[in-house]
Amino acid sequence: MVRLSRIVAPARGLCLLLLAFVASGAVFPSVDRAAASSVAAPSLACRSGQQPAGPRAEDQLVLTYLYYWYDALSLDDPGLTLHPPSGTPFDWADPSWHRQQLADMTEAGVDVALAVYWGDGPTWSIHGLDALVAARESLLISGQRPPTLGLFFDSNLYANLLADFPALGDLTSDAGLDIFAGQIASFFERVPPCHWARIDGRPLIFLWRPDTEDGGVLRFEPSTLEALYARLERRLGMRPYIVRERTWDSYARAEDLVLETEDVFAWGAALQGPLFAGRTAAVGPGYDDRLLVDRPGYVRDRDGGQGYARDLREVVLSGAPWLLLETWNELWEATAIGETAQYGRAYLSLTREYLEVFRRLGQHRVRDGWVDLGHARVNYLAWLTEAPEERGTPVFVGGRIGARPHVEPEDGAGYFQFALPPRLRPDGSVSISVRVEYFDDGDGSFLLEYDGEDEDAPGKGAFTPTAAVTLEGTASWRTHEFILPSAGLRRRQYGGYGDFRIQDLPTEGEPPHIFGRVVVSVAPSDRPILLGPEDLSALGPRSGHFFELHWRGVTAAAAYAVELLPPDTGERTPHAFTTLERQRCQGGPAWTEHSPTRALTAETRCLLEHVPSIGAGLYRWRVQGLDARGEPVGEPSDWGLLLASP
Repeated sequence: MVRLSRIVAPARGLCLLLLAFVASGAVFPSVDRAAASSVAAPSLACRSGQQPAGPRAEDQLVLTYLYYWYDALSLDDPGLTLHPPSGTPFDWADPSWHRQQLADMTEAGVDVALAVYWGDGPTWSIHGLDALVAARESLLISGQRPPTLGLFFDSNLYANLLADFPALGDLTSDAGLDIFAGQIASFFERVPPCHWARIDGRPLIFLWRPDTEDGGVLRFEPSTLEALYARLERRLGMRPYIVRERTWDSYARAEDLVLETEDVFAWGAALQGPLFAGRTAAVGPGYDDRLLVDRPGYVRDRDGGQGYARDLREVVLSGAPWLLLETWNELWEATAIGETAQYGRAYLSLTREYLEVFRRLGQHRVRDGWVDLGHARVNYLAWLTEAPEERGTPVFVGGRIGARPHVEPEDGAGYFQFALPPRLRPDGSVSISVRVEYFDDGDGSFLLEYDGEDEDAPGKGAFTPTAAVTLEGTASWRTHEFILPSAGLRRRQYGGYGDFRIQDLPTEGEPPHIFGRVVVSVAPSDRPILLGPEDLSALGPRSGHFFELHWRGVTAAAAYAVELLPPDTGERTPHAFTTLERQRCQGGPAWTEHSPTRALTAETRCLLEHVPSIGAGLYRWRVQGLDARGEPVGEPSDWGLLLASP
């Protein structure tokens, strides 16, 4: 994927300074070192000298990328896809512009603004920080709690430079590493420590990829990052907290190297959809680079916010403790969620709504997850894709939609890749159940490969195969349950992000097989699996209408008790009704706002009336199977979540 940022060509003066650095071995100065040293005295908000430790690494955190390279001339750029709202400042040198951005982030629920920093070369990069700091100090003085300032070190500043100064890209040399560390340190030497974003008391650094849009690649070795830590610790007085973009690992694996920093993140969610790496989950509203010269013309339509809402739902439900919003205000590639002329504050409001749910869910865990490969509906289970073809080809067959996997030319097999997100992950090595729906047509076979504990299996257990399922040609939808013993699930598949995958083995010359829903149970037992509405579905007020809850049934159940709880109501014990009330879900009862709504049905669905006066908030529902006497069968389902909108 191309680098998702605007390329800003460095000045000729900067190139000469870089050349001087290569010759002298000294850290290169900024464009105007004298001006860059004139940082304003700290405000009252910073005079106490106390530096808060910040959140712990395991705490919930919302971060977003703040681009601050804009000025009035930017509005004349024909490549600008989105535009700022009219009548507002639009200048990196104006503290009031930065103040508005930080205030809006606070409203949305953002904890950390990752300033996209291009080193102390471009004027906007270094002096824009002065205006940003002044804006944050003024908000603190007024009693607000704006996001702290983290560093997104955009190593794309090396674009166009490596062709003329290749020594700059050699991070295995002292000279090259001194430049790299010096540019990172210059951010923290410009921003007062009281404004730093910290994790466990350490300054937060997001490290961009080791390559650039111009095809340059930074050279590194296993000791490079530890040497970087040592240099930064000397400059900053403490060891930083570094989160690397996962492309570092891609280059490292090609050289059989292993890299270590505190965590990892993935870029590209605005275009590709949610991306999960380490403790981070990235999400963005859409993407469009069609107006930019020398770009491939990629676009991901915003679809009126529906796609962003679906993606927010997925990352909020994933259990990932850190959410990365990509981006706050990048206008050239149209990834902004902050206020714009085209969309107003709609995406800001949508973000705030889901971030409130993110805070409330906390460490809530689940036992079951599924993905519908035909509809791309996901409930707790991560479906890993980086390219559109990895989603497969939708096919309508046997009365429903399924999907054929993309066949890899290397081995003639098709694959669907999956991972268990944090909310669904088991503790330790356990046996899990994976049910795979498939359309039994033709011949051939399929199997699962999962990350297990048998080191004699392929990949030292990372691709432990199950027995194959042979198709019988019944031309019907069928389900096969795989029991995966000792599933360590250490994410050793799919470049370090996958736990298991379907491997489809069609007969040579025949199309790949068709697959439907994949259901994972990390605590197998007899209980309903909630299927719809999609978890965290947003329901607006609709007078005189009904909505349907539905679930996968339990074999021995004669009826199902359904309970829908209003916001802020604690979990309740399973309930039951008499057999005379068994049809209450056929067209009722009405959904109530302040007390639990209870119903009973003999089917695996329940219609509830959605009245217009229902209050906004997060409602929860679950199902308990009952036998003919009204006694519980097995365990209750996981809690489902419904987000009622005003």
